[in-house]
Amino acid sequence: MFVVIAATCFPLCNASAQTATGNGSRQEVPEDQTHIRLGRIVLTPALTLRSGFDDNIFQSENNPTSDVVSTIAPRITLEGEWQDFRADISAGMELGFFAQSSDDDYQDADIRITSNIDLDTSTIEGGISWQQSHDPRGGNDVASNAREPVIYQDINTHISGRYVADRLRYESRLSLRRLEFDESTALDGTAIRNDDRNRTETTETLRALIALDLDREAYGEITLNQRQYDRTPDDTGLTRDSAGFALYGGVRFDLTDLVKADLAAGWMTRTYADPAFGNIGDYTLRGDIDWSVTRLTSLNFNAARAVRETTVTGASGILAFDFGMGVSHELRRWLQIGATASYSNEQFQQTTRRDQTGQLGATIEYRMNRFTRLTGAIDHDMRQSNTNGESYRRFQSLISLKLEI
Repeated sequence: MFVVIAATCFPLCNASAQTATGNGSRQEVPEDQTHIRLGRIVLTPALTLRSGFDDNIFQSENNPTSDVVSTIAPRITLEGEWQDFRADISAGMELGFFAQSSDDDYQDADIRITSNIDLDTSTIEGGISWQQSHDPRGGNDVASNAREPVIYQDINTHISGRYVADRLRYESRLSLRRLEFDESTALDGTAIRNDDRNRTETTETLRALIALDLDREAYGEITLNQRQYDRTPDDTGLTRDSAGFALYGGVRFDLTDLVKADLAAGWMTRTYADPAFGNIGDYTLRGDIDWSVTRLTSLNFNAARAVRETTVTGASGILAFDFGMGVSHELRRWLQIGATASYSNEQFQQTTRRDQTGQLGATIEYRMNRFTRLTGAIDHDMRQSNTNGESYRRFQSLISLKLEI
């Protein structure tokens, strides 16, 4: 049996299709071989079918519940490119079906639109997305006695710009996110209010970069963020509104296309409207390294330290450190294997709760032809928490078939 594992857990499975030439080098599969071209518009319909097994669908510490999960995920993408303008539109759904726990069936959907304009030394890019998704039972912010997953709406919009002048480059981005959660029902029939989680998030980023040489650049960055909740105070009598900033100094470099990296570190703060929460001030960092070890093997490393939102009772936020790595290798031009590992340390501020989560995964992908790919994956993750009832172990396995024209 197999289990549904989100594609984000196995990013290596979604790497660009590549073929091997006679001398062992790789080249990208031409876009026209796998898409439908209508003048300047490229149409890409796709359908992904998954079936899998999960031995702990509710992430329970004791008496775990197992189930078989099947999903159907159609998607269509339109891409248009002109001399100085590009636009992309994508829409899709994911329908999930549990063999035994039908209360956990879900219907997710999303629509995404992005575009950008090149104006000589400047670039303007913008986008908007709408997503209906769900928080499965067993998560930190879903009541343990909930009867079904919590459905929510997630709307994102952003606009960004870039300006180049001699050795200097300036980048800016303004984004707005709106989250709204549906009410749910407990097992005993009582209503569970989730409007405490409804909020608006605003983020502004300014970055200045200077070229050190052809393949390296240093930068400074400031990011401002605001979180405004609809209900103030919430059910516990606390106000969760907050504002903060993060200052970064970093460097980007590209060593002969073999090692590409973006490394930065700095300081972050978060100030809460309610004095009971106190304030957060600590170091922050982020890093992303891509290393092409050989023509057929690649490695990726990433790390980040940031503050995440939560509505866990008594906690103002989560101070989290995340680290991950992955490896991908082509055994044949039509056969690719991969492995991932990740670690997360979460400190729930203003509480004594501390969580450590680890994950190991492996994938194998078989490209049957340019329209069809078959993927198998296994994943084991576990969480150790000093809070009773929050630890768990889980094993998942997955097989998926993707059809793309």
